[in-house]
Amino acid sequence: MDISKQFDTRDHNAIFERLNAAATVAPGFKLLTIMELDQPAQLARRSYSSNPTTYPTSGTKPILKTQWFKDVVESQKPFLANSPDQMGDQFPDLDIIESLGCGSIVNVPVVKSGKTVAVINILHETGYFTDQRFKEALALAKFL
Repeated sequence: MDISKQFDTRDHNAIFERLNAAATVAPGFKLLTIMELDQPAQLARRSYSSNPTTYPTSGTKPILKTQWFKDVVESQKPFLANSPDQMGDQFPDLDIIESLGCGSIVNVPVVKSGKTVAVINILHETGYFTDQRFKEALALAKFL
């Protein structure tokens, strides 16, 4: 899976750095990651992480057809959980997320040619995402 093909650019690191810089300003984050989706192969790969020690950009994981997948990837709707109890069973790494001081998340689908090719994950402390910050999070998809 080559992200330069997914996003039609050769300089994906520069794009990720611009996205990181923009997200730092608005909406702000404690953790920012990008998961690239290879739906034909049923695999997801973390292409970017603001915390590569805890969430490295190596390897792949299988795509699971959960309700989250149906909503975010298939229906292309963003997901917002403003507390750990709203995350449900969608996040098996919830203990790690909480250990980083994160208790809320926005998942923003990145759509190219009608297909969801990636998901931007913006995490912050519990209760962080106001309506305004949620809108700012959604605007980050334009960077990809």
